[in-house]
Amino acid sequence: MKHHQSAAAKLACLSALLTPISCAISAQVAAQSTGSNSYAIEEVIVTASRREESLSNVAASVAVMSQEKMDVQGIQSVEDVARLTPGLNFSRQSYFSGANTEISIRGISSGVGAATTAVYIDDVPIQSRSLSFSSANVYPRTFDLQRVEVLRGPQGTLFGASAQGGAVRFITPQPSLTESSVYSRSEVAFTDGGDASYETGIAGGAPLVEDVLGIRASAWYRRDGGWVDRVSHADGSGEENANGEDARAAKVAVTWAPVPELRITPSIYYQKSEVEDTSGYWESLSDPDEGEFINGQVQAQPVDDEYMLSSVGLTYDFPDMTLISNTSYFDRDLQQVRDYTGFDSALLNPTQPYVTIDGQIATGYFSDQQENFTQEIRLQSLDSAEFEWVLGYYYSDEEQSARQRNQDYFYEQLLGNFFGLDFDAMGWSYLEDGFIYDTSFESRTKQQALFGQMDVALTDRLTFTLGARAAEFDVEHFQSGTGPWSGGDFTTDEDSSETAVTPKVGLSYQHDNDNMYYVTAAEGFRPGGGQAQVAVTTDACQAELAALGLEETPTQYDSDTVWSYEIGSKNYLFGGRMQVDANVYWIDWKDMQTSIWMNSCGSSFIDNTGEATSKGIDLALQGQVTDALNVTLSVGYTDATYDETISGGGVVIAEKGDAVFDGPQLMATLSAQQDFMFAGRDAFLRVDYSYAGEGEDANPDIYGYDPELPPVPETELVNARLGMEMNDWNLSLFVDNLTNASDGLSRFHHFQASPLFTNTSFRPRTIGFTTTYRY
Repeated sequence: MKHHQSAAAKLACLSALLTPISCAISAQVAAQSTGSNSYAIEEVIVTASRREESLSNVAASVAVMSQEKMDVQGIQSVEDVARLTPGLNFSRQSYFSGANTEISIRGISSGVGAATTAVYIDDVPIQSRSLSFSSANVYPRTFDLQRVEVLRGPQGTLFGASAQGGAVRFITPQPSLTESSVYSRSEVAFTDGGDASYETGIAGGAPLVEDVLGIRASAWYRRDGGWVDRVSHADGSGEENANGEDARAAKVAVTWAPVPELRITPSIYYQKSEVEDTSGYWESLSDPDEGEFINGQVQAQPVDDEYMLSSVGLTYDFPDMTLISNTSYFDRDLQQVRDYTGFDSALLNPTQPYVTIDGQIATGYFSDQQENFTQEIRLQSLDSAEFEWVLGYYYSDEEQSARQRNQDYFYEQLLGNFFGLDFDAMGWSYLEDGFIYDTSFESRTKQQALFGQMDVALTDRLTFTLGARAAEFDVEHFQSGTGPWSGGDFTTDEDSSETAVTPKVGLSYQHDNDNMYYVTAAEGFRPGGGQAQVAVTTDACQAELAALGLEETPTQYDSDTVWSYEIGSKNYLFGGRMQVDANVYWIDWKDMQTSIWMNSCGSSFIDNTGEATSKGIDLALQGQVTDALNVTLSVGYTDATYDETISGGGVVIAEKGDAVFDGPQLMATLSAQQDFMFAGRDAFLRVDYSYAGEGEDANPDIYGYDPELPPVPETELVNARLGMEMNDWNLSLFVDNLTNASDGLSRFHHFQASPLFTNTSFRPRTIGFTTTYRY
């Protein structure tokens, strides 16, 4: 009951805070409204239903960011998208390299197995499966994007598995056969206590042969200056502002229309990022309030992530329907180096997660490769007021491989220092070049699916939606390992096959041109898979397994499913000067794939642990308060809890009512933009405020509870931008993190007895200048 009372209290507090704001917006809009729509809010076009349509006509919860909006809000990455999209949660680990992230929508989050949130570039899914500690999603940077769409709620019918919580789609501009365009963006910025950041990019397109052949190309580079120092706790060596990053991207696409009905568009999209060191800092060495962020690792932990997406799109227009084909190949290579020096010491003695031997160093080498081939063919009706439909076939062959190698010449000496043992006594021996662990993972997932959806006008106002997707999955998982940490040589080889049918049903009622109401029910599915077994190298680890009723960790886990129920409305008020998008939802989650962390082993495994419920609201208000003032308020509230107590081997893993994920229940953004004239030119002042509430307290009675790891804190972030239009140019000054907030976002330590805590925070206050050009 404590959990639910806390949630209710927080929601009440949020309502008390936001109601005056929303009422003030409504009152001001109403006061300014004279029945004219000359200042009506501009309509937004999306493809959330796999066809272009007005956002106000989509019977679903969708958040959209256009290229212009992302520029004026300073959005550079998926972290920025999540910060300004309530209901979308994104977190980055503070330990090791910081490459591992977690993204979720509406509390459907587990961070293991196949993804719960689909990530798309145009019509191509690129999310990865969690094979090991080296696996991590990649996200496109935001230069030369037409828009970003965040689809909340299961999207199983049109977007398939791994869209249990929803989907994030990065939509790129396509070549035009009739118009030329140019877009460029440059920026320079300075961070308090950090290095300078800068970027430049240009994109352009033009018809090469009018109505027959067009091209679009872009190239972009960005340097994010570091702001976390690395100062080795062992000898004081290191580097100032060590966590800098270089990122670059390029794309070329060509559209050929040999006949007016046919368009063929091959494209190549390339992106590479090079992170020089982790952004995680040691709490014992840092003073965030004073702008001091220090990482005490012995060595740098760089991350290189590179991918290329090659695709061919084909569209053929029949008199009454359109055929669409998308063929793609996604090739990605992720390489990480992690400092295991302190971890190896702590694995043997958790109270000593530091260098204990002169010259001690231990390194983990991680790699992850993805090779995904996808083919989708859709046949869909042209726009019709009475009957719209889409039928499709989807095939994918996704191969992913990961490898972890740990090198530690000092491990035998540590074993002797702590326990008086050597490798001979343990029956161990070093691998070549001082490696103590070498394990490889290979996963291959083949998927075939038939899907369809129809929207039938029962009356001129009432529309019935029915859809379904039938999919077949074949998953192969292979793992091999050797070395002292693996407990000897081992091999696991697991195959599994599953079929799933995910239906969707809905009704929408278009009361008039300005008001639409809808109700939907939809199922989402995530396939199971194989996994690495946890290496048992200490008696404490073996005892922890026994406490869970296990002799060894499982090599497979099963699929899980969600059923989502949603009621919502989309309204234009006061002559189109105010837009309201509101919904409430209830999600039942069964057979959850969950990570079980074992403190004594320093590792985890995946298990299907029971059922949960996620319920909440999404609310977005946008008001054209005057002809020059636009105000936007977005709120998301998610309460995701276990429906039953889950136990194993006599220990409680989760109790009924416990929170499913440790992210914020409440998220809100408030933005205001005032347009004005300056020196005869259009100018603007914009402020964006984002709020994330405190996470739920962990239950002290459950297995693995760590009293030193509090819930994620309440955070507030303010960004501001002052800009001016000069013909086709936009010049702006900005301040990100105006108040210099330095909240700890992800406190962590590997072992309960460890005194070493890592954390992350917002980038300190950053002041900069941006220029954009559009033609």
